[in-house]
Order: sequence, then C-alpha cells, then structure tokens
Amino acid sequence: MWWVILLSFQQVLFYENNLRMNWFQITILVFLVLAFYFLVRQRRFFAAENALHFSRDFRLGMLEIDFNYMSSVKLTPRTLRFIYIGKEYHFVVLGKSNQLLQNVLKENNVEYTTSTLKRSAKV
Repeated sequence: MWWVILLSFQQVLFYENNLRMNWFQITILVFLVLAFYFLVRQRRFFAAENALHFSRDFRLGMLEIDFNYMSSVKLTPRTLRFIYIGKEYHFVVLGKSNQLLQNVLKENNVEYTTSTLKRSAKV
C-alpha cells in the first residue's frame, strides 16, 4: 500500500511543478517501478531428480542446480546460501519453503548448516 502513497505523492509533485519532471520525481518513479516489480514477481522452486530448479527473472527457463556440485550450504530462517560450481547463490525462502528445503537436502545427503536468530533475554 505504501507504493500507492508514494505514487500519489509523485503525481502531486508533478502537477504542482506545471507538468514538468525533475530528478526527484524521476527517482521516486524509478523506485516505485522497481518496488512494484519485486512485489509482484514470483520466485518458485521445485526439487526433482537430484536437483533443485529455481525460476529466473526475465527468462522463461529454470536454473537447474545439481546436489552433487553444491557446497558450503547454509540455511537460515530467511535465506538459502550455497556455492554451485564456483558461483555463490542466495535465495530468500520463508515458512514452509524453508522446511521443504531442509527435507530435500536431508533426503539427498547434502551437508548443510543452519542458523537461527538469537534474541537476547531481558535481564
């Protein structure tokens, strides 16, 4: 909802400036387009035949990641990080997707480390 407010603010500035754009309005507009894209894009993955398949932005294909070539796998409550054939990958995974990835990694005998956020206790 915040992007609607920013878009309205940008339009008010546009009309107050006699229908001329300036660098501030262009910056707001670019930010809104990028924010809207990241809100509506769909990031999906599935596991099949000893590999993970991740969707890629701006392409119809899938990125296939073979479990045999994964190393330095770290699974946190919000991200999956690993190195695949010398290149580091980061994926955001939340909720049940995180649990699904843990099960898939265990089934395929992939060694991984987990990390949880520790909150300090009140004294």
